[in-house]
Amino acid sequence: MGRRRFTRFATLASAVALAASACGGSAPSVAPASAGAASVAPPASQSAAPSAVASTAKPGQIINVNGKDHQVVRWFVGLGSGTNPAQIALQQTVVNDFNAEQDKRTDGKMPILLSLEIVQNATATTILKTEMASGSAPDLIGPVGIKGRAGFAGQFLDMTPLIANAGFDMTKYPSKLVDTMKDGQTGALLGIPYAVYPSYIFFNKDLFDEAGLKYPPQKVGDKYEMPDGSKVDWNWDTVRNIGMLLSVDKNGKDATQAGFDPASQTQFGFEFQWTEGRRLASAFGAGSLVAADGKTAQFPDDWKTAWTWYYNGIWKDHFIANDTERNSDLLAKGNVLSSGHAAMGHMFQWYICCMSPDATKAGNFKKWDIAVMPMNAAGATTAPINIDTFTISKDSPVADRAFEAMTYLVTRLDLMALYGGTPAVGDQLKFFHDVVDPTFTKQFPGNKVNWQVALDMESYAESPNHEAEMPNYIKAQNDYTTVFSTLPTKEGLDLNKTFTDLVATLQADFDATPAP
Repeated sequence: MGRRRFTRFATLASAVALAASACGGSAPSVAPASAGAASVAPPASQSAAPSAVASTAKPGQIINVNGKDHQVVRWFVGLGSGTNPAQIALQQTVVNDFNAEQDKRTDGKMPILLSLEIVQNATATTILKTEMASGSAPDLIGPVGIKGRAGFAGQFLDMTPLIANAGFDMTKYPSKLVDTMKDGQTGALLGIPYAVYPSYIFFNKDLFDEAGLKYPPQKVGDKYEMPDGSKVDWNWDTVRNIGMLLSVDKNGKDATQAGFDPASQTQFGFEFQWTEGRRLASAFGAGSLVAADGKTAQFPDDWKTAWTWYYNGIWKDHFIANDTERNSDLLAKGNVLSSGHAAMGHMFQWYICCMSPDATKAGNFKKWDIAVMPMNAAGATTAPINIDTFTISKDSPVADRAFEAMTYLVTRLDLMALYGGTPAVGDQLKFFHDVVDPTFTKQFPGNKVNWQVALDMESYAESPNHEAEMPNYIKAQNDYTTVFSTLPTKEGLDLNKTFTDLVATLQADFDATPAP
């Protein structure tokens, strides 16, 4: 996901002190700890900080720290959330807290020493594959979503026996969420539902107020009141219409008025924040690039509608930024919704880690809220959803210990909140009020967010998920992403030809032998 573009950090605790820019930017480079080739542990008599010793140990290795034997469990972060500076700092605190608790255990079992390894998202897949191939795979991996797991077919452990042996209660999780944790081919349970990231529509109250427009609806089925007082369906046509009213040039003209100058645009009506092709398309209806037979490439009609709507919004109607505009200082170099110059946008819960009222000094971003997803042409509401879990390497020599560490991590709601997720079980609204709201009280004084909208959107999650498996996953993903990236960069495309050519490319990918 686009939200995780950070430079790789060393696994030592000192890395957490590094200053870095907000979510979506880059942190300063540091000399990384060797990924996958840990050095020999210090001699038994050596006194050392547990986190420093653990960072040099191999998975499952028994090492002596301050006169006590510990068994190392290595935790790999980078396939999903966890790589911005605040997350790194809290993760290290969580590791320290866990290790401190382990030293107090009285059940006769050797304490676990949890070791934290953090790698930037852009290279995490390659690094993890290298570690696995070299026989030095980490034990515990996460948080990681469906897409992050897809490049590692057969590399993660079926947790079913571990769950049974530990007596872990799975009945508390909704069955649909449990099913998303299963391998699509084997049915193996690769994790337990952890952090849920619903999506919804962000809106900047300041910009709506300035334009004299009503706010978008916060309940599915509610109408939207247009400037002339008419009540219309909250659908993608309505989003386009008010998006154009909220797109303004330097002379104050909006995109519906004669003389509007898109070359001098200072405000945009809509943004798909850090999106990609399947995620954007699923907002218009659930679908897949592979047919039900698991081998035939396709491009669903709803998805064609979505890509066309997006493309016209950029080049014809001018309420969505093209890539040059998106990456400008005006739009905070891609952090568009936080720039103060975008009125609405499709936003996932994980984006809250990256919201800032001063993402750009030119913006004036103070009041905002969230609305329900628009309906598609058939009147259906679809809300793409991400969900993260923790997985265990099939080659872990201490899978049971890794599972024990995992069951601790999933209880840390402070960490989940910083990841931007919501609990898969329990009183989620209370979680928002107790854990999330205090953070935004500091960032946006006096602003109130209707988090019930986020929870409501979970009931409209798309099925199949937009990150679901397809043949030759990595190659197919790269190829459709390459095509999707042309939409905000090239005016004048023949989209019908684009769709036809993409299906042909994907069919070739599906028919080919996947790269190892």
